[in-house]
Amino acid sequence: MINVYLYDGSTYTRGGAELIQLPLADNAMLWIDIEQESAEAEQRIFDQFGCHPLTIQDARRLRHPPKTEHFSDQSFVLVRELDTEHQGLAFDTLQVASFIGSNFLITRHDNPSPAITSWLASTKLSALSALMARGPMVLFASITNSMGLAYLDLLLDFEPALSEYEDTLLSTQGDSVLRDLIGCKTWLRKLKRLHSYHDRVYSELLTHLKQEHGEERDAIHSATDVYEKFERLNSLSALYYDLAGDLIDGHISLTSHNLNETMRILTVVTAIFVPLGFLAGLYGMNFDNIPELHHPNGYFFLVGFMVIIATSLVAIFKRNKWL
Repeated sequence: MINVYLYDGSTYTRGGAELIQLPLADNAMLWIDIEQESAEAEQRIFDQFGCHPLTIQDARRLRHPPKTEHFSDQSFVLVRELDTEHQGLAFDTLQVASFIGSNFLITRHDNPSPAITSWLASTKLSALSALMARGPMVLFASITNSMGLAYLDLLLDFEPALSEYEDTLLSTQGDSVLRDLIGCKTWLRKLKRLHSYHDRVYSELLTHLKQEHGEERDAIHSATDVYEKFERLNSLSALYYDLAGDLIDGHISLTSHNLNETMRILTVVTAIFVPLGFLAGLYGMNFDNIPELHHPNGYFFLVGFMVIIATSLVAIFKRNKWL
């Protein structure tokens, strides 16, 4: 599907590939959105606008890290957008490739893009016309800004759960809590890696704009706003990743401490009953020549001695705060 949006300086027109063939006025701007289109139809558009073959290959790859490349007449930016279907931190991403020229923006994606769909809603058409009047880079920055907001909502929605894990760490133990924390850390690691890519991509894009298009203050301002958002996302995902790691370490430490407490008690009990078991085994041997066995009070002497040993050991352990 190819959707084309044309702004000729005063009016906004939405249509198909037929709008690409119209001559563009000096102040016109063209946005071509390609979704699940055949390779031949895509290639005709890419050839018409002079897209580099290697960037086209990158755009068509199923999974490619976010990147940016700059040419004399256009820039290529590849980002990964958050899919709408996600539960908690478990998310999937959609690859969106953008070719940004002086008077055109080409976006390509294999599945529906939530950010692009939201901008094409009827309630935002007037805002879209205003963005297209400001140029393709401003429009691209606004679309990717919506992508960044979706990631930000994902992290902010997770923050209460992370705070709850922190508050209940001392009172809640068990494998389920540890399993949840490890799962959260896994997804946060993916977010951290992804946003480090996005942070670097927008940093390079912003440097390119300042060096090559320093007079386009509006485009630089819009790109700076998005760069700051992805920079915040990068630091926020790294912070939550570290917090999740600290909670996992704390959970393991508390579990190990509780296990050590249990082992200490078992060790103390064992230490008390070892001498008692030795005496019981010694006098339980079937020998006739054990003089104490024939003493009329031998049983009471042995039991009393065992009580003295047990009491003494308990007192020693309590004095050393082992009990």
